[in-house]
Amino acid sequence: MLREDYILSWIRRYLQWMAELFGLVRAQNHELALRRIDMILRSLLEVGPDSVTKLTDGEILARLTLGDPPQLVQEKFVVLAAVLEQLGIVFLDKNQPDIARDCFVKALHLIVGLKLRGSTPQLIEHAPTLERLTDRLRHVVVSERTWASLMLLFEREGKYAKAEDALFTLLDSAPDNRDAIELGIEFYKRLAVLSDEALEAGDLPRTEVAAGLAELEQRLSKLPH
Repeated sequence: MLREDYILSWIRRYLQWMAELFGLVRAQNHELALRRIDMILRSLLEVGPDSVTKLTDGEILARLTLGDPPQLVQEKFVVLAAVLEQLGIVFLDKNQPDIARDCFVKALHLIVGLKLRGSTPQLIEHAPTLERLTDRLRHVVVSERTWASLMLLFEREGKYAKAEDALFTLLDSAPDNRDAIELGIEFYKRLAVLSDEALEAGDLPRTEVAAGLAELEQRLSKLPH
């Protein structure tokens, strides 16, 4: 009971902070928004807005999981992802797109990690959606690993058209990458054995699966051995 009371108290406190932060960002009150972000980040990671993007994903994970029960760690993932998205918006408004991109990427990795674990924290409705984060990153350069992870996650969720979008964003950034092409070929082969109903539900009909597979097999055949 004591642990549950502690977690609920933690959630209420951070909900209040997040509500205040979202309002400040919407009002474009950057100075106060950065102060609130600084307080939340130091509480979660012991770093400020200027340093958080320099942490690796592994360092963030280690700091979030240190000494807390798994349920609270999941809530921390959501809070941090939401705060990073807001920080990215602030940096965009301040004409610092590279730092904004790094914030959005780290937020995306946190949400992908939660979903791959099958986690459903109480604060999940306050998390930035994958669709919103991927839209923010659509026209900037991010790592191939990011798009590959997204593709696999969307596939697992049955969102096959979104998985294909992530795949081709990956291929656009690495058009001659054999590993990326082979990843795409295996993706289409997995879809090819599904029913028409399953493919239609995922917004990727069989004709498009066949066309995608043929295109990638042709790309692969043109690569030097």
